[in-house]
Amino acid sequence: ATSRPGDAFDPMLKKLRKTWSAFRRRPGIALAFDVSLIIVAFWLIHSWNTRQLPQGDSVPPLALQQLDSNAFEAQLPEGGVGVVYFFAPWCFYCKNSIDNMEKLVTDGDIAWARAVALDYSSLDEVRQFVKETGLTQPVLLGNRTTITDWNINAYPTYFVLDASGNITGRSVGYSTSLGLWFRSKLADQ
Repeated sequence: ATSRPGDAFDPMLKKLRKTWSAFRRRPGIALAFDVSLIIVAFWLIHSWNTRQLPQGDSVPPLALQQLDSNAFEAQLPEGGVGVVYFFAPWCFYCKNSIDNMEKLVTDGDIAWARAVALDYSSLDEVRQFVKETGLTQPVLLGNRTTITDWNINAYPTYFVLDASGNITGRSVGYSTSLGLWFRSKLADQ
Protein backbone atom coordinates (compact mmCIF):
# COMPACT_ATOMS: atom_id res chain seq x y z
CA ALA A 1 0.00 0.00 0.00
CA THR A 2 1.35 3.36 -0.98
CA SER A 3 0.70 6.38 1.15
CA ARG A 4 -0.32 9.76 -0.15
CA PRO A 5 1.46 12.93 1.02
CA GLY A 6 -1.54 14.08 3.13
CA ASP A 7 -2.27 10.73 4.81
CA ALA A 8 -0.43 11.72 7.97
CA PHE A 9 -2.88 14.59 8.46
CA ASP A 10 -6.09 12.56 7.86
CA PRO A 11 -6.68 11.64 11.55
CA MET A 12 -6.04 15.21 12.62
CA LEU A 13 -8.42 16.59 9.94
CA LYS A 14 -11.14 14.12 10.92
CA LYS A 15 -10.82 15.16 14.57
CA LEU A 16 -10.89 18.84 13.61
CA ARG A 17 -14.05 18.37 11.49
CA LYS A 18 -15.75 16.47 14.32
CA THR A 19 -14.85 19.16 16.86
CA TRP A 20 -16.02 21.95 14.52
CA SER A 21 -19.35 20.17 13.89
CA ALA A 22 -19.92 19.74 17.62
CA PHE A 23 -19.06 23.42 18.18
CA ARG A 24 -21.50 24.60 15.47
CA ARG A 25 -24.33 22.51 17.00
CA ARG A 26 -24.23 24.73 20.11
CA PRO A 27 -26.15 27.80 18.83
CA GLY A 28 -25.27 30.20 21.67
CA ILE A 29 -21.56 29.56 21.48
CA ALA A 30 -21.58 29.51 17.66
CA LEU A 31 -23.43 32.83 17.56
CA ALA A 32 -21.05 34.43 20.06
CA PHE A 33 -18.09 33.21 18.00
CA ASP A 34 -19.59 34.53 14.75
CA VAL A 35 -20.39 37.95 16.25
CA SER A 36 -16.90 38.17 17.76
CA LEU A 37 -15.37 37.29 14.40
CA ILE A 38 -17.41 40.01 12.65
CA ILE A 39 -16.43 42.61 15.28
CA VAL A 40 -12.75 41.72 14.93
CA ALA A 41 -13.03 41.92 11.12
CA PHE A 42 -14.65 45.39 11.31
CA TRP A 43 -12.05 46.59 13.82
CA LEU A 44 -9.19 45.37 11.60
CA ILE A 45 -10.68 47.07 8.52
CA HIS A 46 -11.25 50.30 10.49
CA SER A 47 -7.69 50.21 11.82
CA TRP A 48 -6.29 49.70 8.34
CA ASN A 49 -8.40 52.49 6.81
CA THR A 50 -7.47 55.03 9.50
CA ARG A 51 -3.83 54.08 10.01
CA GLN A 52 -2.43 57.19 8.28
CA LEU A 53 -4.98 59.75 9.44
CA PRO A 54 -3.91 62.44 11.92
CA GLN A 55 -4.65 61.72 15.57
CA GLY A 56 -4.19 63.18 19.02
CA ASP A 57 -3.02 66.77 19.21
CA SER A 58 -1.68 66.86 15.64
CA VAL A 59 -4.69 68.69 14.18
CA PRO A 60 -3.74 70.02 10.73
CA PRO A 61 -4.66 73.57 9.73
CA LEU A 62 -8.09 74.19 8.28
CA ALA A 63 -8.10 77.84 7.15
CA LEU A 64 -10.62 77.62 4.33
CA GLN A 65 -13.20 79.79 2.62
CA GLN A 66 -16.82 79.13 3.47
CA LEU A 67 -19.25 78.22 0.70
CA ASP A 68 -21.08 81.30 -0.62
CA SER A 69 -19.12 83.67 1.58
CA ASN A 70 -15.93 85.64 1.37
CA ALA A 71 -15.28 84.72 5.00
CA PHE A 72 -12.40 82.45 5.84
CA GLU A 73 -12.58 80.17 8.82
CA ALA A 74 -9.14 80.62 10.36
CA GLN A 75 -9.47 77.93 12.99
CA LEU A 76 -11.85 75.34 14.34
CA PRO A 77 -14.21 76.40 17.14
CA GLU A 78 -12.86 76.03 20.66
CA GLY A 79 -14.69 74.40 23.53
CA GLY A 80 -17.07 71.52 23.20
CA VAL A 81 -16.83 68.34 21.20
CA GLY A 82 -17.07 68.76 17.42
CA VAL A 83 -16.80 66.92 14.13
CA VAL A 84 -14.87 67.77 10.97
CA TYR A 85 -16.52 65.88 8.10
CA PHE A 86 -14.75 65.60 4.72
CA PHE A 87 -16.99 64.79 1.78
CA ALA A 88 -17.14 64.78 -1.99
CA PRO A 89 -20.42 65.96 -3.58
CA TRP A 90 -20.54 62.93 -5.89
CA CYS A 91 -20.08 60.46 -3.00
CA PHE A 92 -23.11 58.21 -2.39
CA TYR A 93 -22.12 57.40 1.20
CA CYS A 94 -21.51 61.07 1.98
CA LYS A 95 -25.03 61.96 0.84
CA ASN A 96 -26.47 59.23 3.00
CA SER A 97 -24.45 59.77 6.17
CA ILE A 98 -23.92 63.52 6.51
CA ASP A 99 -27.37 63.85 8.07
CA ASN A 100 -26.10 61.71 10.96
CA MET A 101 -23.55 64.43 11.76
CA GLU A 102 -26.20 67.13 11.27
CA LYS A 103 -28.51 65.36 13.73
CA LEU A 104 -25.84 65.30 16.45
CA VAL A 105 -25.48 69.08 16.26
CA THR A 106 -29.19 69.86 16.08
CA ASP A 107 -29.91 67.47 18.99
CA GLY A 108 -27.17 69.14 21.05
CA ASP A 109 -25.04 66.01 21.33
CA ILE A 110 -22.01 67.87 19.92
CA ALA A 111 -21.21 71.58 20.08
CA TRP A 112 -20.23 72.15 16.45
CA ALA A 113 -19.50 70.56 13.09
CA ARG A 114 -17.73 71.61 9.92
CA ALA A 115 -18.30 69.95 6.57
CA VAL A 116 -15.37 70.24 4.19
CA ALA A 117 -16.06 69.79 0.48
CA LEU A 118 -13.28 68.12 -1.52
CA ASP A 119 -12.93 66.74 -5.06
CA TYR A 120 -15.69 68.94 -6.44
CA SER A 121 -15.77 70.21 -10.02
CA SER A 122 -17.74 73.39 -9.32
CA LEU A 123 -19.30 75.41 -6.52
CA ASP A 124 -22.71 74.58 -8.00
CA GLU A 125 -21.98 70.89 -7.41
CA VAL A 126 -21.30 71.65 -3.72
CA ARG A 127 -24.42 73.84 -3.47
CA GLN A 128 -26.52 71.04 -4.98
CA PHE A 129 -25.12 68.58 -2.42
CA VAL A 130 -25.99 70.98 0.42
CA LYS A 131 -29.50 71.47 -0.98
CA GLU A 132 -30.14 67.72 -1.48
CA THR A 133 -28.92 66.80 2.01
CA GLY A 134 -30.44 69.74 3.87
CA LEU A 135 -27.09 70.49 5.47
CA THR A 136 -27.18 73.57 7.72
CA GLN A 137 -23.67 73.36 9.19
CA PRO A 138 -20.91 75.58 7.77
CA VAL A 139 -19.41 74.16 4.58
CA LEU A 140 -15.75 74.90 3.93
CA LEU A 141 -14.16 74.61 0.51
CA GLY A 142 -11.17 72.31 0.71
CA ASN A 143 -8.39 71.92 -1.82
CA ARG A 144 -5.40 69.68 -2.65
CA THR A 145 -3.49 71.05 0.34
CA THR A 146 -6.39 70.11 2.62
CA ILE A 147 -6.38 66.57 1.22
CA THR A 148 -2.63 66.28 1.83
CA ASP A 149 -2.63 67.90 5.28
CA TRP A 150 -5.44 65.70 6.58
CA ASN A 151 -4.34 62.64 4.55
CA ILE A 152 -7.79 62.11 3.04
CA ASN A 153 -7.88 59.05 0.76
CA ALA A 154 -11.59 58.15 0.77
CA TYR A 155 -14.99 59.68 1.42
CA PRO A 156 -16.51 60.36 3.78
CA THR A 157 -13.73 60.77 6.33
CA TYR A 158 -14.47 62.41 9.63
CA PHE A 159 -12.67 63.39 12.81
CA VAL A 160 -14.09 63.91 16.29
CA LEU A 161 -12.31 66.62 18.29
CA ASP A 162 -12.56 67.07 22.04
CA ALA A 163 -13.02 70.41 23.81
CA SER A 164 -9.23 70.92 23.83
CA GLY A 165 -9.04 70.52 20.06
CA ASN A 166 -7.44 67.05 20.09
CA ILE A 167 -8.52 64.36 17.63
CA THR A 168 -10.13 61.61 19.70
CA GLY A 169 -11.96 59.71 16.96
CA ARG A 170 -11.61 59.22 13.25
CA SER A 171 -13.28 57.07 10.68
CA VAL A 172 -13.60 56.43 6.96
CA GLY A 173 -16.83 55.47 5.25
CA TYR A 174 -20.47 55.48 6.28
CA SER A 175 -21.08 56.29 9.93
CA THR A 176 -24.33 55.73 11.74
CA SER A 177 -25.82 58.25 14.16
CA LEU A 178 -25.08 55.81 16.97
CA GLY A 179 -21.45 55.41 15.89
CA LEU A 180 -20.88 59.17 15.70
CA TRP A 181 -22.71 59.71 18.99
CA PHE A 182 -20.61 57.04 20.71
CA ARG A 183 -17.33 58.55 19.45
CA SER A 184 -18.46 62.02 20.54
CA LYS A 185 -19.23 60.71 24.04
CA LEU A 186 -15.76 59.15 24.24
CA ALA A 187 -14.32 62.57 23.35
CA ASP A 188 -16.42 64.16 26.08
CA GLN A 189 -14.65 62.20 28.83
